[in-house]
This record gives sequence, structure tokens and C-alpha cells, in this order.
Amino acid sequence: MEDSEPKVKGSSIIENDNVATAPPTDATRTVLAEVDDNVTSTGVKHDPQTEKDVAWGGDNDLIDSDDENQGLDPGDKVLQDLANAQPEKKKKKKKKKSGKKGAAAPTGFEEYYVDVPVTPEQYKEEKAIYDPSIIFSERIETAIQRYVARRKFDSERKSLFDKYMSYGGVDSGPKMFGGGLNQQTLEDSSAAEIATMTATNFVDFDKHDPRSSQYVVDFDGVLKGFLSSRLPARFNIETEQQIKSHVAVIRNFLNYLLHHDVCPEYKDQINAARETCNVAEKQLFSVSQACRLLPGDFNKACSVIFGGQYQGSYIGDYEWTKGLDFDKGMSEDQARRIFLAGLAAHGDNEVYEKYNKHVTKKKARIVENIATDLEIVEMECANPEILSYYGSKDNPVKGLSPLGILRAKTWKNPEDPPEDLTEEEELERAGKPPEIKSYTFWVEDHIMSKLFVGMKFSARVYKLSFGVWFIDTVLAAYCSFYRVLPNEKMLGWKEHKYLPPRATNKPLDLQIVTRQGETEAEEAPKALNEGEIGEQYEQGEDIIIEE
Repeated sequence: MEDSEPKVKGSSIIENDNVATAPPTDATRTVLAEVDDNVTSTGVKHDPQTEKDVAWGGDNDLIDSDDENQGLDPGDKVLQDLANAQPEKKKKKKKKKSGKKGAAAPTGFEEYYVDVPVTPEQYKEEKAIYDPSIIFSERIETAIQRYVARRKFDSERKSLFDKYMSYGGVDSGPKMFGGGLNQQTLEDSSAAEIATMTATNFVDFDKHDPRSSQYVVDFDGVLKGFLSSRLPARFNIETEQQIKSHVAVIRNFLNYLLHHDVCPEYKDQINAARETCNVAEKQLFSVSQACRLLPGDFNKACSVIFGGQYQGSYIGDYEWTKGLDFDKGMSEDQARRIFLAGLAAHGDNEVYEKYNKHVTKKKARIVENIATDLEIVEMECANPEILSYYGSKDNPVKGLSPLGILRAKTWKNPEDPPEDLTEEEELERAGKPPEIKSYTFWVEDHIMSKLFVGMKFSARVYKLSFGVWFIDTVLAAYCSFYRVLPNEKMLGWKEHKYLPPRATNKPLDLQIVTRQGETEAEEAPKALNEGEIGEQYEQGEDIIIEE
């Protein structure tokens, strides 16, 4: 049964589910006035509608219905709730952790990194595994594997190191144990055994034979070939930092070989290779700049005027190029200004006379067009007289770059394809030394400062009718120690395997299978005398098989 006595809830009287509200008194109004001030000062949200509901005994959320509050005056109830209320606290933002737990472990490729001194135990171990009585191929394989295990390679360094190894005849392949090594294996194995099990670089078995004369150990020769031909073709060498980073990997490896006395019989070669690293750091950056800066403004001007590659390449007259900042080529007016200034600075009387004569008769033209490989033999910067001429205030050539003189000679590029000569021409040339031609070009001083004597480059050069040579296009530039090794052709090469001949369903006792098709069986005796089946197939000869 329901209790017939009325229940009190705040200022509302609940009786028979019908709510009857009591009118507010003066005391309640006074309390609410004080509540208004307290609510504002304590940081609780001030809501006039809520206070109105409280004053008139309406249902509200500020008045609790707990047993301990039963029978309290509405004003006292509100004051008690306010006393218990706590001001809202601002949440402090958590600082993001940088993720660094201290200094990173060294990779082994830092600029001033050196291997730690060898302990007596390590010395004894290395004396055993690098003993000179062990053939070189085994010692170098062990050294490479241990070196890789002690360095932290990133993807770029590992790619460069593997390509250097491949170029030098050391193969790269998957690990012997692809799934990793368990803790028990690590505890039971020595450092040398662990390095072998996790290695990815191996020396082929055919190189383990000390009697083989097919392979020659040459640290400096292999490095010169790799740095001068392979590295520029496979890696970015646009900045000095990139070049130093690439060369540092190889120098680091050479230092490791010396530090651990891997092959004392080749110590001189390794030191020579380290010196090549120092030279390569300087020359590779110059080579990169030469390809970008050459042929220079004077040679471009000659090309524009007399019909070279740059003629007709100026686009500055087009409306859409107005206001855009990029190289728009060289106009004919600018080209004539640069060309005449260079002719006045370096041309002698003979050149002047021929030029004036040919210009008057409109015969100034290109008379020789040669694609050749050249080597810089001398560079002569502008003398004080020429510098004064270009720097004169009243001279119309003011603002142009002064020209120096670059002298070069022909050079045989090992990558050039052989000339198509008859047998008579080959015999004629065999008894004569190669012909060497000399060339003189006029090149801006600021460009020559980036070049060096001994630099090699492939270019197309033109000779004008009045005796002036100019460089029209530079196709490639090379270091002074540029060389191409047979190793280049061996990259990716695999041993030939016997390929069994294909069979047919012809009802013949003997079949002759050829590269082009099949022949009749009566030719079988001839094919039998051609040699072994494998050799015949590789050479494209007939092969006989029995059904």
C-alpha cells in the first residue's frame, strides 16, 4: 500500500502524483539573492531560469533528493550545495615526449669515428682468421662479413656498399638463415660464426683458387673504376655533401682492413685507394658542375649566331614569358654583344682580318663539326689587360664575364664503340701511334675556376671559317682517373647452364633439332660429328636426340 503521508522533495509537495507548489517567501528571495553572488564568485554557471525554478519550488537539478537532505529548507539546501561545489580546474596539456631516450648509438660512419683498440683476445682471434697462410679470398670474405656486422647501414649506404662489392667481384645475396638466430644459437656461437651466419656478401668459389690467373687483386684500380664510372651513373652527386657521404663509406671500409691487418701484403694498394678517395671527393663535384656550367656564354653565343644547338632557342619574345623568372635562352642581340667582346679580347690580327673579310662577303660559317673526347691540359685565366677591358666603365661590354683560354687534347674514351674499319685500314693504323689533336677554346673565368687540369669530357666542337673553335655541347664529364674495367660487363653475369633440346612427336628414329627448326634424319651423321650436344646448342648448331 502507498503511504498516505505527503513526501517532501525540495520545495515541491508531492501528493497523489499531483504537484502543488508553495509560494516563495521573503526569506527565500533573500537567500536566492545571496546565492546569485556566491554562484558567480565560485565559478558555477549562473542561470537565471534555474534560480527562478528553485524560488518557485519547481523541479531542478541543483536540489538533491538524498536522504541526508530530506526536510531542509530550500534556501539552506542551495547554500549547502554551493558549499560542496568545487571550482572547475583547467586541465594542463600534457607535453609531448620527444621520443629520445638519450644519445643515439654510433653508426660507425661518423666523420671522426675510429674502431676501438683491439683487445688481446681479439688480437689472437684475428691473428688466426687473418693469418697470411690463408688464401686472400677467404680472408677478405671474413673481413667483409665482420665489417658489415659491426656497422649500422641505412638503405643508401648499404646499396652503395653492395654495388661496390659487386663491382669488385664480391656477390651479394640473401642471408644463410633468413628466419633469424635464436638466443641459444647466439650463446653457443663465436662472433666470427655469427657474422658468417648473418652475412649477405660472399666470394665465389672460383675465386678461391690461388692458381687461377683470371682474377687480379687491385684495390686502387677497382676503386678508380667504381668512383669514376659506376658511382656517377648510379648515385646522385649534385652536392659536395652527397659526394662526401658516398666516398666516406668506402674509405671507412678501407680503414677497417688496415686497422685489423686483414691483408698486409696489399697494404700499399689500400693506402693508394685511400688517397684516391681524397682526390675523388674534389673531382667528382667539379665534374658535376662542369656538366651544368659548360659550354658557357661565349660558346653559346657562337652557337646562336652560327647555327649550333642553341640557335633559335630564345623564347623571351613570347608574351606568356613576361614576368616569369626562368632561363629563356640567349637572344641574337645578346649573343652578338658577347661574341664581339670575346673576339676583341682574344682575337689576334689574323683572326680579325679573316673575320672582317668573311663577314663582308657573308661567308662566316661553320667549316668543321666534330664529336670528340677531350682532356684539359692547360687553363689560362684572363690577364690584367683583359680584366681591365671587361671592367671599363665606358665600355659597352661592361657586365660581361671575362674570358680565359682553355687548351685540350684528344683522348681515347674506353667506352666508345670500335670504329668500323676494313682489314687494310686496321693494319695501317696498327703500325702508327694514335693521332692527337689540340684545341683552344675561350671560356669564362668563373667556369674555369670549377674545372681542373686532367678533367676529361665528351663534346661536340665546331670550327668557324675565320679560325675560332667553340664548344657547342658537352655530353659528359669525367675524373682525371676515369677508367672502365671488365668488371662492368660481369655485373649480373651467371654461369651458363646446359639447356636440353626440345623433342617433337615426329615418328623418326633420329631427329635433328636446330635453332630455326628441324631437318631430315639423313643429315644426322653430319651433326654427330659437330661435337658435344651442349656446345652445339650454345653455338646454334644442329643437335641430335633419340626418341
